[in-house]
Amino acid sequence: MRKPRLRNAPSIFLAILLVGLMGYLLGWSKALEIKTIEISAAGNEPLVRTVLVPHDLHVGLPMARVSTSRIKDDLAKFTWVRTIKIDRRWLAHDVKVTITERQAMAQYVDSQGITEYFDSSGHNFITPNPPPGVPVINFAIENNQSRSAIGTFLAQTPTDLTANLTSFSVDLQNQISLTTTVTGFKALHISWGSDARIPLKVQVLRKLLTLPENKKVVSIDLSNPLTPTVK
Repeated sequence: MRKPRLRNAPSIFLAILLVGLMGYLLGWSKALEIKTIEISAAGNEPLVRTVLVPHDLHVGLPMARVSTSRIKDDLAKFTWVRTIKIDRRWLAHDVKVTITERQAMAQYVDSQGITEYFDSSGHNFITPNPPPGVPVINFAIENNQSRSAIGTFLAQTPTDLTANLTSFSVDLQNQISLTTTVTGFKALHISWGSDARIPLKVQVLRKLLTLPENKKVVSIDLSNPLTPTVK
């Protein structure tokens, strides 16, 4: 039984040697080291670079030693980051980090007096580049449900109905109301109710605004789009 084991010893030794050489080549050798680092971050490249370089990435680091999990952990401090993609281009000796940012649908002032934004899913974040023209929301209670309701509403509502807002609020039951200016109507108050059936509510609203008898209305309640009320 010993002879077959001895006969296989050179093959086993060679395999171990190859594994060791491959590990050295990938993890320690200069043969596959980083020569260039490319960061794309929607205009926030300098900010991201100060976090990643040289802590996570630097010229001369072997490509195999790039830790995607550590990069993502370090970038988690930026709440405006939506996705992170890391490409190791081995033959080019290049690492590219591509970051997409969250798109702000609305903004509000939190309990600490800090302006925060949130996207269509209700995820709140702080951005280094505040976008212009984002509506300000007054929350009765600010939470994920109320933010999500506003995000859904804005994603489904034509911009001409929200472009000239003077007030925008959500109550304790996540009922949405706003005051806006649209063609032919100044300071028009609209109670939208919940974020359900928004396309139907928009359709009903436009129809109501075209009726001659509604030329002087100042308030419209669309909580139930099948039985709207005007004042």
